[in-house]
Amino acid sequence: METISFQVSQDLLAALKIGSNQLGENMRLLAAIAYFQDKKLSLGKAAELAGINRIEFMDILAKKGIVIFDYDESDLDTELSGIAYL
Repeated sequence: METISFQVSQDLLAALKIGSNQLGENMRLLAAIAYFQDKKLSLGKAAELAGINRIEFMDILAKKGIVIFDYDESDLDTELSGIAYL
């Protein structure tokens, strides 16, 4: 495991009205969402970066109105045809 750290002033934490641990958790979640939206991380890996399970991550994405499954019509047809043969 790697550790990433950065310095934040007490004034900034006071302005946000959160502690350093909460800021760290928020930063992990925001980074995970950004990497997921940019398609740099899968749903599972983004959830791992956020430090939560996939279901919790999916719930957060849904609450923020972020599309979880981005299929165009041809992709969806291909996926559904594969299911029909199971």
